[in-house]
Amino acid sequence: MQSTSGYDHAVAISSSMLTLNAVCSNSSSTLEANHRVRVMGWVEWTATLLGIAYVLLMIRRNILCWVAGNISVALQAVSFWEARLYADMLLQGVYFAMGCYGWWLWWKQSPEAETKPIGSLRQRRTWSRLVLIWIGGSLVWAAMLRNWTNAAIPEVDAALASASLVATWMQAHRYLENWLLWIVIDSAYALVYWTRGLHLYVVLYGIFVVLAWQGWKEWNRLLDEYVAAAG
Repeated sequence: MQSTSGYDHAVAISSSMLTLNAVCSNSSSTLEANHRVRVMGWVEWTATLLGIAYVLLMIRRNILCWVAGNISVALQAVSFWEARLYADMLLQGVYFAMGCYGWWLWWKQSPEAETKPIGSLRQRRTWSRLVLIWIGGSLVWAAMLRNWTNAAIPEVDAALASASLVATWMQAHRYLENWLLWIVIDSAYALVYWTRGLHLYVVLYGIFVVLAWQGWKEWNRLLDEYVAAAG
C-alpha cells in the first residue's frame, strides 16, 4: 500500500509539474503575444504619422518628404510581414523604390528643389503612356494576387496599387495633377476599408483626401504665380 501510495504521489507531482509547465508556457506565449501587439501598434501608428508627414512635406515641396515616406513604407512592410500579408509587403518594397527615385530626382535639383516650378500634364502622349502603365500594372498585380494570395477583391487592390505608383511618379516630377489622382485613390481606399469594417483607416484616408485637396490648391497657386511671372 505504501508503494502504491508513493507511486500515486509521484504521478501526482509529475502531473502537477506538467500542468505548471504548460501554464508557464501559455503565460509566456501570452506575454510575448501582448508585447508583440504593443510593438506592432507603435509601428503602425508611427508609420501612419510619417505618412501624414510625407504628404505635408510634399505639399511644401520639401525633399525630406521622401525620407518620411520611405520610413513609413518600411514600417508598414514590417507590419504586413508580421500579419503574413506578403503581397502587401512586396508592394511596400515597390513604394520604397519609388521613394528612392523621387528623392534622387529632387536631390539632383538641389538647392533649388523647393523653388522648381510646378508642371502640368498637357500632352496626350504622356497621359496615354501613364494609362497604359496603369492598366498593365493592374493586370500583372491582379494576377499575382489571385494566384498567390487570398485577397478578397484582387482587381480593386491591384488597380489602386498601380494607380498609387503612377501618382507617386507624377509627384516625383512635380506634376500638378498628381493631387487629383490621389483624391480619387484615397477616396476609393476609404470606401474599400469602409466595406471591410476598418473604420480607423477610413478616417485616415479621409485625412489624406483633405491633404490632397490642400496640395492641389497650393500647387495650383504656385503654378499660377510662375505662369504670371513668366508672362
